Amino acid sequence: MSINFLQFTYKIPSEPSKNRVHIWRSLKELGAIYLQQGVTLLPYDEKLEKILKELREEVNSLGGKSTLSELKFLNETDEEDIILEFKEQINKEYIEFQNNCERFIYEINREIENNNFQFSELEENEEELKKLERWYNKICKREYFESENEEKANGMLEKLKLKVQEYSHKVCKVDEEK
Repeated sequence: MSINFLQFTYKIPSEPSKNRVHIWRSLKELGAIYLQQGVTLLPYDEKLEKILKELREEVNSLGGKSTLSELKFLNETDEEDIILEFKEQINKEYIEFQNNCERFIYEINREIENNNFQFSELEENEEELKKLERWYNKICKREYFESENEEKANGMLEKLKLKVQEYSHKVCKVDEEK
């Protein structure tokens, strides 16, 4: 395989803790894998390298220390294990996303069964759909290696969009009948 990776290491003073949390969140949003505390790995990408260089400067400005290096595994099994870890991480996110979509579809179905066709409920549903779309897009950005769950998650999102659209039509119809 022979994929290049970016290794970002950092150490930040324990106080204030918000600084450590901020850096941790930034790395998690990128989809970084933690090899151990303060040692992360991402597949090499020029955009990620630029982001990590900025994050390195930020860590240093917070009184911490950080390094950024390019890494290549010497052992193919080690590389395969890391790639598998990236895939497992993203698959868990896709599954959680799908579960949230399923719950939301269930809620809309209950509203339909109960003939609860209110504009305020429609607005709430549309806002929730937007949140789920943003979440899906964030997950996709963190998918560095093909995931078996991406297609399923996309299908679930499309199913949810159709359900919200169905509910919207029913709300409009009820409103027109008034």
